[in-house]
Order: sequence, then structure tokens, then C-alpha cells
Amino acid sequence: MRIYALACATGLLVVLVSIRVFGAEAVGKSGFSRIAIRGGRFVETATGKPFTPLGVNYFRLGKLKDGKVSHATFCPGFYDRGFIEKMMADVASRGFNTVRTFQVFVVCEDGILTSSKAREISPEYLANMVHFLQQAAKNNVHVIFTWDVWNPGSEWWSSEALPNEAEYAFRPTRDPNMGVNGSRLVLSEVRTRANSITSLIEALRKKDPELLPVVLAWELENEVYFVANQAPFKSRQGVYSFAGKDYDLASDEQTQALMDDVITQWANACADAIHRADPEALVGTGVFTFAAVKRGGPGTLSKDTTKDNRVPARPLALLRSRMDYADLHLYAYRSDKVSVAESLAHSLASVEWEKLQQEARRAGKPIMVGESGICSRYLQKSPDGPIDHQLGVECLRQHMQGIRERGFAGALYWDYGNPESGPNDQYPSMVLFSQYARVLRDVWAGPK
Repeated sequence: MRIYALACATGLLVVLVSIRVFGAEAVGKSGFSRIAIRGGRFVETATGKPFTPLGVNYFRLGKLKDGKVSHATFCPGFYDRGFIEKMMADVASRGFNTVRTFQVFVVCEDGILTSSKAREISPEYLANMVHFLQQAAKNNVHVIFTWDVWNPGSEWWSSEALPNEAEYAFRPTRDPNMGVNGSRLVLSEVRTRANSITSLIEALRKKDPELLPVVLAWELENEVYFVANQAPFKSRQGVYSFAGKDYDLASDEQTQALMDDVITQWANACADAIHRADPEALVGTGVFTFAAVKRGGPGTLSKDTTKDNRVPARPLALLRSRMDYADLHLYAYRSDKVSVAESLAHSLASVEWEKLQQEARRAGKPIMVGESGICSRYLQKSPDGPIDHQLGVECLRQHMQGIRERGFAGALYWDYGNPESGPNDQYPSMVLFSQYARVLRDVWAGPK
């Protein structure tokens, strides 16, 4: 599980079948094809050929002018055009076809919006996004955009009504005791997440509609979770009413059912808005496994002894929403007592893997891994010892083979690296250690 200035974990990419009519933006004049889902597989809409998402994650953290440290991929002052141009060419030269990256949630002079009252995307921020997509298209690479857990503070996005929002049971006001949980329950928060994406779609369409086919998918969140020590779950007692149903919070089973119903409503409302803005867009969200935060699985709150208060959204609930995919992040782990294969099996068991696979096959929904890699400290014999990249390559190879053998539709490495990357980073960057790139290429190119 990745740990850096912005906490993230590991997860699963489950793609839901979308039956929609493909329009003029499915294929640009350059011939760059949209990616869709047909027959339970990613395919190119122009040719019908199978598409295996394979590539890397790119991120860059930065301290913005309001003092917040955030993902700053497209922020003025942090976006390095020369680096991006070299990266896209390098990604393509390695045989990869996908880059996943992050939008910023910060609203300030160098953020996505210049102020909370702004009614347009920051022109310089948008220009950087356009350049990123242009470079991806130039190298026949698709892009997945995702978000951090936090929402931008925007009067514009929080006040714009969503299609069919009256059908949902969102709270009209925020309970300060809910924290992150309110992001899934409060109407203004859900509006902000959906409208931030639809506004980017409209801005890109206005700039150059041929860039929309370059976007493989819009992710609602990097790794979606609840927090167990915030309302309404903190007390673990009493009855909580939601969408006309009562849930006994003293019951693990009913608490999990509440989480499932809340996250499904959140996903559906956001997906509805994005599909209305772009009927051909794929919508998903990332999620880490229960095992990644030392939990037993869905419905085990009273039995879990972990100190991590995060509870991932249940992948099976995300699978049943109207999202087109979800993104399960699976990192290689090893120790003297636990093998890579054993760790992967444990992680998958915690997300009800057999049941998840059966449901995915029934619904015709492919599954991929949107983040995968290995932490450098697992490759050191002592805290101050050298990083054994030969061991890292072998661990990643075993991990990737296990992922592919289980029928996943593709995988993205964490991470490519950025202008600040160094040899002792927590996760070996591909730009500095190309041997990890060869593992992905070799495993996914060969027979199962």
C-alpha cells in the first residue's frame, strides 16, 4: 500500500458494461479511437479490437500558493512540458498504452479554479491538461483522470443541480461530524465531484473535441473509502435512516449494507451526470482492498483490530452501480514469512474475489488493476541497507503473473516518476529503473 503526503492504498478496476450509441467523438480525425466495453472486454470502438490497459501512473505533489500540499499534476508552476513530452514518448516506446494521473482539488491562484467564486477552469491549468492529452494522442496513449478524496471548494460546482438528483436521498446540509463520509452523503459535495468532471469535459470539448477519445476514463476518486470513527458509524449504536430504510449500526451486517447503499447512490448520481455530459465516457473509481488496511473483509467492523480507520467501499457494491468500471489497487508484498503469491491471495480473498469474479462474468464487466508496484522497504535487508532491485523485479514478476492468471484485463505500474524522483524513493520509479517496465511488458505479452 502506498504511503506518502496524501494517503492512498491499493485496489481493483472493475468495468461495467455500457450500452450507449457512439457519436462523432468516438474517433477523432486523427483516427485515435475511443475505448469502450463490449462482451466483457475493453475494445477500440473504431476496430472492435481488444484493448488491454497497460502502463503507468504519473503524479506530482506540490505546495500551492495557499500553502496546501496536493497533487499538482496540471498546476501552473508544477507542470513540466518538457518532462511530459519525454514521458509520453518513453511510455509508448515501452509498448504501453495508458497513463493514469490526478486532478488537483485546491482552489487558489495556481489551483484548478482561481477562487471559490470562479465560473471557469483556470485557463493555465486547462492549457496544461490540453497539452498532456495532445502528447498522449501523439504517442497513441490513453489517459485516465482521477481525483483525491477532497473536493474543491467551489460555489459554482456545489450549486449546479445534477440530473435526477431529486431521486436520491442526499443530505441537504453537512454534518461536521461526518468528515470524509459526508462526501458520499451531502448533496453539495456530490454535486461538486460530478460537476468538476462534467465541467472539464465541456472545457475540453470547447477547446478540441478530438481530445475526448484520448480519455480512457474519468475516475470519481483515487481510492474511495468510509471512515469508521466518523459519523454515522462512530458510535456503532442506534438506528440510522437512509433512503427510506433503517439500519441498525450495532450490526456489522447492517452497517455494511448502509455503506453499500450509500456508495452505490453516490456512484450512480455522479455517473449519471458524466454520461449525460459525454455518453461515450467511461466512469469508474479506485478502491483498495480490505486487507490493505488490515481488515477481514466486508461486514467485519466489530472484529477488526486495525488502527487504520478507513473502510474501503465494497467492490461488489461498486460493481452493481452504474459506473463503467472500478479500480482495485493491488501492490506486491513480501516478507520472510509471507510470499508474494500468499499476499495476493489474501488481498483478493478480502474483497470476495470468487463472488466478484462470478458477478463480473455474469454482467460482462472486465476487471483491471489501476495501481500496482512494490515498496522499496520490502526490498531491504535492513532499514538503512541497499534496495535490492533484482529482488524487486522478481517480486513484481510473480505479482503480475498472479494478476494476469486470475483474468484481470490490464495493469498500471506505480509509478512512472517525475522531475523530483530519486533512487531511494519509497516506490521505484520506472523512469529511473527500467527493469520494472520490462516486467510488465514481458508478463502481459506472453501466454498466460
